[in-house]
Amino acid sequence: MKNYFIANHEFERAVSGDEDTISHLLALAFGFSRERAREYVAHAGLSSFRILRTDPGRAAATAALLKTAHCFGGSDVPAASIAHVTIAPEARGRGLARPIVELLCEEARQEGALMVSLFGSARPVYRKCGFELAGSEIVYEAETAALPARTDVDFFPLQPGDDRIRQAYAEKVNGEAGLLRRSEVHWAELLRAPADGLAAFGAGADRLQAYVVLDAGNPAVLEIRDWHAESGAMAAALLCLVGRFRSVYPKVRWHGGPHDDLVAAMPDKGWRLAHQEEWMARIIDPARALEHRGYRIDSATLGIRIDGPGVEPRELRLEIASGKARVTQGNDNDLPTVRVDGPSFASLFTGFRSASKLARQGVLFGETDAVQLCDLVFAGPLPWVAEHF
Repeated sequence: MKNYFIANHEFERAVSGDEDTISHLLALAFGFSRERAREYVAHAGLSSFRILRTDPGRAAATAALLKTAHCFGGSDVPAASIAHVTIAPEARGRGLARPIVELLCEEARQEGALMVSLFGSARPVYRKCGFELAGSEIVYEAETAALPARTDVDFFPLQPGDDRIRQAYAEKVNGEAGLLRRSEVHWAELLRAPADGLAAFGAGADRLQAYVVLDAGNPAVLEIRDWHAESGAMAAALLCLVGRFRSVYPKVRWHGGPHDDLVAAMPDKGWRLAHQEEWMARIIDPARALEHRGYRIDSATLGIRIDGPGVEPRELRLEIASGKARVTQGNDNDLPTVRVDGPSFASLFTGFRSASKLARQGVLFGETDAVQLCDLVFAGPLPWVAEHF
């Protein structure tokens, strides 16, 4: 990364000695303890952080750029996540966030990312940078007394860092939409301190058909840090295992999808939505992103025009065969074609909004047959992520 300047300040990669500066800004912006902030910096790696410097030893802002991939249709789309954009209190209100995000997107593009994702604390700012809603982060909570009481499935203890957990998670990713292909950063955060309260259990002989990583550090609620169940029966068995903690923990929480397998396995009421917010994405290379993505439809040919204020117009011809796409520039006049506003293409691409829904919102246009075909092309599970980045 070469150095850039924003408001006459140098924007550069963090170097040794910047740990305290970054930790201090994270503590001010997100309420991190100093220990938690330093732990996060260590997990992400100092080289993942960028700093907007003012005077020597001072910083106006910091942010992390994490290399990853989002999975759609069983295929990975190379991506980068912008995490913890932090503006120092004395520097807020100067319009620094937008140029910082623009520079991070450009760096991500240069390093091979086809899309960039983030959680936006101020959505209007990120929408001006070309981002739009792309998926959900959902936390469910259930009464442990309401969980299934019996199962014929045998679980056995695992080390939380067991490689079989990673292998099972990879299978889970392929069957969902939007989940991260976790890097070492994500796994380090997942298994972070306090490790003495962590426990993991799995079921299955040759491979894990289900697993759960539990955080027992809070007597008020049992936290499921990670989980996978390959079927409804395994989801019910996993809930039964967790229910065995009911004498100590009145509640359990977990990250899940909009159509969640654990919720579906609940025998009755007793669960609720504890938290929900949306993550945002910007597709920085639409043609290549479309080719990397997998599709549930076997074959289709569709024209997609991406345009709008501040967006370079693109005419793309999308040809799908056996669930894989080939994209060329240009479009035939007689081809079913939709036109979508630039930022809203992210919502269509991830499947967060269908073409029909976007048409009703006034950000996608096309003849009825083209919109319906577009619905089928991007159909699939609703996108979500299993962590906050």
